Amino acid sequence: MFNKVPQRLTHSLSRYILRARRPVTILFTDIEDSTAYWDRHGDVRGRLMVDRHNRLIFPVIRQFRGRVVKTIGDAIMAVFKKPEHGVRAAVAIQQMLERVRRDDPEFDLRVRIGLHTGEAIVEDRDVFGDAVNVASRVESHGKGNEILLSSATANGLPRGKFPLKRAGSFTPRGKRKRLGLLRCVWEDAHDLTTVIRLDALPLVPRQKLEVAFYALASLVGVGVLYYLYGRYLLADQERVAMMILNPDALLHDWTGQAAAGGLLVALGLLLWRLRRLPTRLMSLFKGGFGFTAVFVVAYLAASVSPWEPPRYWNEVLHESHHLFVEVRQSRATVHEDPSLTAPVVREVRRGTLLLLTDIAGAESITWNRVPTGTEGHGWIPRVVPARIGVPETRVTITRKHYIRYRDVWLLGLGLLGLLWGTLNFRIKPS
Repeated sequence: MFNKVPQRLTHSLSRYILRARRPVTILFTDIEDSTAYWDRHGDVRGRLMVDRHNRLIFPVIRQFRGRVVKTIGDAIMAVFKKPEHGVRAAVAIQQMLERVRRDDPEFDLRVRIGLHTGEAIVEDRDVFGDAVNVASRVESHGKGNEILLSSATANGLPRGKFPLKRAGSFTPRGKRKRLGLLRCVWEDAHDLTTVIRLDALPLVPRQKLEVAFYALASLVGVGVLYYLYGRYLLADQERVAMMILNPDALLHDWTGQAAAGGLLVALGLLLWRLRRLPTRLMSLFKGGFGFTAVFVVAYLAASVSPWEPPRYWNEVLHESHHLFVEVRQSRATVHEDPSLTAPVVREVRRGTLLLLTDIAGAESITWNRVPTGTEGHGWIPRVVPARIGVPETRVTITRKHYIRYRDVWLLGLGLLGLLWGTLNFRIKPS
């Protein structure tokens, strides 16, 4: 019985491997004389050289529908579905490096490239098979600034699409049949680098998670500022519509929840498919994280700390022009008239902010007149008196909004956090 388990496992793995086999084009790059460079300049400059090499080449590979499978020291292995895409990427790599060499006299990085097309086992994070080994052998026969193609890759190209010349043949290790080589004269090809942007940071999965974390923290910071200050400042303007004052009301309805969920999924998919991001935007996201962290911690500390603040701490700098009605009950109703038996025109939840437009007394209840939309109005009670079996209920509170010296200090600390996060952002080596 125990001998059958490995057989079933082997059979299952074999079927998976067979399904993963497909024709691909493998591209290898390698920096010429990189060992001597590391020996002359040391580890730090050597790593900087490899990082610059990666930041130049990764966007090119992705631009031409390729996927970087792995980096092996200063070498890159990439995979393409079609031979044409791989050769176009190889030509663009050499053209890009030549362009940088012209612009920067100190940049003398030269790369040899080899391509081979064949069947391989393509998995999520790696590619296996004989085609990989042959592509590596093809690359090792090249020199700096050269692009070598196997005859298998050349046979898959549109006729006359690329300037090719015969470059001999060789017998790959472990094989009997010789493999023909062709050299792509990339200097004679038209410029393929005009559509490639190098002013953005190539994103690997680890960096995507980092971007997502900083962006989410920045979004939380914006939400906190809106809840504490922004919605009151907006509500102080009579022409602002109710939906703008209380966008969170949408989240209490299933359609709003579905829309918010769909938006989050769409943003997540967009981030996952994002291949590069401007470094300034990355640093701004980290600045948003710094602001949120510092401001929220300082606000909570100021709210619960037993420390006695200075006298000016609570002095008012700005006072709202209007009175606001904030709902305190978990669920409350706005009536057409100031009466508990009047028709209900709207339901509101705890935390909803409404603008006070008038006050009336009826049925021993103080009623607040509030907008129910851009034109209509309704009435909501402040306190519902106790009745038989029902205790007194606080429905709303009415107050103004103030910005005090304390708020200015807290915002100042948050801005210091923003500055720290922006300046402290560091690009990690690719």
